Amino acid sequence: MHQPPEQIKQVAILQLVSGLVTLFFMTCVSWFTIATVGAVCTFFLGGLGGVCGMVSMLLIPIGIFEIVSGVIGLTNPEGAGPIMKICSYVEVVGILFGGLSTALAGGVSMTMLNQPEVVAYLEG
Repeated sequence: MHQPPEQIKQVAILQLVSGLVTLFFMTCVSWFTIATVGAVCTFFLGGLGGVCGMVSMLLIPIGIFEIVSGVIGLTNPEGAGPIMKICSYVEVVGILFGGLSTALAGGVSMTMLNQPEVVAYLEG
């Protein structure tokens, strides 16, 4: 059995940190931002802005999934390839809910997981 490429460990750490940031910080910031913009756009009918801001609460399951994927990637790098790839796609979709840092982490993760030595390790 050979050593996994360093990129797998780096992606796992990136997803773990991104999940913690998403879970504890980005959800609140996104909700506040979307709610404020929604309230301004609806002429200060704040209730509608608050409802629009609730979309950012969908970042919570994404953050939990990122944490789980990162832990699996650190503990079992051989079997973590598929879940880490799925997580990177889900992270990119997080931009729809206001998760800019999540989307950036997803793009970096996809780039690192598509490098030839990582693909060769995960396939063989």
